[in-house]
Amino acid sequence: MLRKFENHLTTNLSIIKDKNLLICVSSGIDSMVLLHLLEKLNYNLSVAHCNFKLRGLESDNDSVFIEMYCKKNKIRFFKKDFETGISKHSVQMSARMLRYEWFYEIIESNKLDYIVTAHHLDDSLETFLINTFRSTGIDGLTGIKSINNKIVRPMLNFSKTEIIKYAKLNNIKWREDSSNKKNDYLRNKLRNQVIPSLKKINPSYIENFSKTVNYLKEESLLINEMISSFKLTHFKNDKEYIRVEKTIISKLSDTMIFKLFYEYGFKNTREIKDLCKSNSGKIISSPKYSILSNREFLLIKKLIKNKEEEFYYLNSNDYNLPKNIVINEGDFKTYDKKSLYLEINKLKFPLIIRRWSKGDFIYPTGMKGKKLVSKLFKDKKFSVYEKESQWILEDCEHILWVIGIRFDKRKYINSVSNLKISFIEN
Repeated sequence: MLRKFENHLTTNLSIIKDKNLLICVSSGIDSMVLLHLLEKLNYNLSVAHCNFKLRGLESDNDSVFIEMYCKKNKIRFFKKDFETGISKHSVQMSARMLRYEWFYEIIESNKLDYIVTAHHLDDSLETFLINTFRSTGIDGLTGIKSINNKIVRPMLNFSKTEIIKYAKLNNIKWREDSSNKKNDYLRNKLRNQVIPSLKKINPSYIENFSKTVNYLKEESLLINEMISSFKLTHFKNDKEYIRVEKTIISKLSDTMIFKLFYEYGFKNTREIKDLCKSNSGKIISSPKYSILSNREFLLIKKLIKNKEEEFYYLNSNDYNLPKNIVINEGDFKTYDKKSLYLEINKLKFPLIIRRWSKGDFIYPTGMKGKKLVSKLFKDKKFSVYEKESQWILEDCEHILWVIGIRFDKRKYINSVSNLKISFIEN
């Protein structure tokens, strides 16, 4: 198993080579075998152990067992006692949340690179079976991921039988968790009752499952490539949002719609389909994005986290600007219609670049009197998103420019000037 494990790391998990690893060790056979394997291969190791106090003295003895092992083998050791009473979560879910939160704290504060766990092939089978009890897509049937952010699981190719055999051949000591024998949880019922029955029916069941998972992963990759290709063709970047035709989305299957919009935080395919049929102006939102129904299009926009980021204050000698606005000082004797020309000494600093607000008005060049900015938007048939993303330039007295659309004539100059403000369209 050691050589097979080494080849697996070299071929599939080379990212952890020469990295500082935090091994999550419970004292059970799986994590003790993982620790032994990585020690044999001379990886840079630290060990983390969580004591959830769920089995009284047994839990405390697990903690002492690991600590003594690490002390004997000169391995840096981290341990923590936990309370698992998080409301609205099961004990198992609470324990998972707490321990991973702590693992990330350790690697961040101690400049370690990866968290390594001892999940193996039988664990992946349990997850597969659990997900068959739920409504899940192909990704829910591919088992546990070998790499997930900073978490690495190098034993997913190895069965429980292989792990037990290796432990016995190498005289590895471990401690049994008595709670694993109880069938209080679905995972334990599958582990203790269902999976042994499946293996009895077909002794090659776990090997065949491994092949099935690999096939599913390959098919998932093909689907994701198809999704990426579809987005490249039909999801168009348009200024500050993504535009896609309603008629195209409305003809797709629920699975395809789910895949297309999942990354934006939308999981309800019916909601997306209904939006395709709705009138302009309807908006649905996820925690990070909103989607607007606008004529024949859906417009996807990332939500603004901090409204204060939408204001830019420009002093006479210090310009902090949005990326598509450029300011130049000099002597300008000619002008172009896409830039605003001004006299510095006629301005009241600071200048402000901000988003449009209801009630804004200007005295447009080429017109008599004033006009609401909202009327300009109506003339141009702007969507809600286009209105929200519109920049306004003003000084301390009034609006100077609805940027990229219309100048205000009160300080506008079309001859010799010394300040040029340009808008660069995306």
